[in-house]
Amino acid sequence: MKKYEKTIYSQNGEDGIIEHIFKKIGTTNKIAVEFGVTAGGNGSQTNTRYLLEQNWIAYWFDIEKIDNILPNCIFKVKFLTIKNIIETFKESNIPNEFDLLSIDIDGNDYHIREALSEYSPRVCIMEYNGYYPPTIDYIMNYNESYRWKGKKDISFGASLLSYTKQANRLGYDLVYCDKNGVNAFFIRRDINVFPVLTTEEAYVKLYWTAEFK
Repeated sequence: MKKYEKTIYSQNGEDGIIEHIFKKIGTTNKIAVEFGVTAGGNGSQTNTRYLLEQNWIAYWFDIEKIDNILPNCIFKVKFLTIKNIIETFKESNIPNEFDLLSIDIDGNDYHIREALSEYSPRVCIMEYNGYYPPTIDYIMNYNESYRWKGKKDISFGASLLSYTKQANRLGYDLVYCDKNGVNAFFIRRDINVFPVLTTEEAYVKLYWTAEFK
């Protein structure tokens, strides 16, 4: 799928991969939910911004405020936890099944995804910790006070293997990792039309950890 990567608003070619996936599996309600949307300022570098221009509805959540939200985007300043995530979804009237979930909060991503296990997005994009090789299990301990400290901090999130085990248990297949080793793409097994990849086949080392020994 590498040839389909393209960036319009996304950081690592995700716009093109998302477009390709939904051309193959189709859409249902064209609802996208994204956590962590302030990269680049005012949501200018997100995985779902391009979808808003294609008449999708997006629910955005972040701990920082964003101005100039498009009409079909519902944005909330919210610190998401495993205790409030379900309540937040219900308050926002997010249906149990929707087309796309993207999680990039530089920390408790794995635990938030686990807390959402009763929801069934058709496609999930998870930021994995590409510092860890594809055969290593790693999950950051849940910590609501954690804040990512920058590129020397490799304690965030979870490894690709841990996310893939979680996804398999929840009924999802690993189909791709972007060229920079940032995001992994999972498709719900009952609708997946793409080859299922092992972690070794999909893994890309996180590009900014190449300098680490």
